[in-house]
Amino acid sequence: MKLKALVLAAALVVLASSSALAAKATVHFFVIPSALPSEKLHELNAFLVKNAGGYTVSRSTGGDSASFGAGYAPENLSYTVSAPKNLGKAIGGYLKKDLGLPQVFLLTWPAERLEE
Repeated sequence: MKLKALVLAAALVVLASSSALAAKATVHFFVIPSALPSEKLHELNAFLVKNAGGYTVSRSTGGDSASFGAGYAPENLSYTVSAPKNLGKAIGGYLKKDLGLPQVFLLTWPAERLEE
């Protein structure tokens, strides 16, 4: 029985050490209208580079809950940003204050980034 407990303990140490190799991160996903002035988009991109180190952006088309069934498909930009800490409040504040968006769609979730 002691050997079984020793093997289980060793397995836990290996699992814990492998997860320690993964860097903790927070993923942020938000959507903004693509019709914003290009100057504002450049400023947003600079803000994300400064605070998160970068971003991924793609054009997306879709509806919102208010337009469900209305045949309305706005053009949006979808951003995905990974950062070592949660920047949700900073990003949300920037979108409201600096871009003038009355409402913000922003999701965050914890993630691990493999560091080799």
